[in-house]
Amino acid sequence: MSQLTDKYGDVYILAEKLGCEGLSANEENGHMTISGSAPTQYVHNQVWDKVKEIDPGLDDGDLTLNLSLQRQDIYGEYEVQSGDTLSGIAQKITKGKLTYQQIFDSNRDILSDADRINPGQRLKIPNF
Repeated sequence: MSQLTDKYGDVYILAEKLGCEGLSANEENGHMTISGSAPTQYVHNQVWDKVKEIDPGLDDGDLTLNLSLQRQDIYGEYEVQSGDTLSGIAQKITKGKLTYQQIFDSNRDILSDADRINPGQRLKIPNF
């Protein structure tokens, strides 16, 4: 394995785990390019966050991440965990850019009460 594969391997593994498709990693002349498609912007951002853990200032200049989006109609999807609330999800996923009501409104097809969400439900997180 090369140094760049060692360095950015966790980015590739996370992208796979989060459902990115058509992934490829190519290394040439001391530069790595990871390409593929992410299900949503939320997944795309999570992969970028992993890159920033490895290279916080993004100054190394040795990685190009080319992830197209499979869905642009929503920001992402979130699987409800035990103890979650819509307000908590809004804060955690969108850092307060959406309210619980906006998430509730986007999921009226599966939710009838904003105070009743169940572990395992997959909620759509609207764009913001």
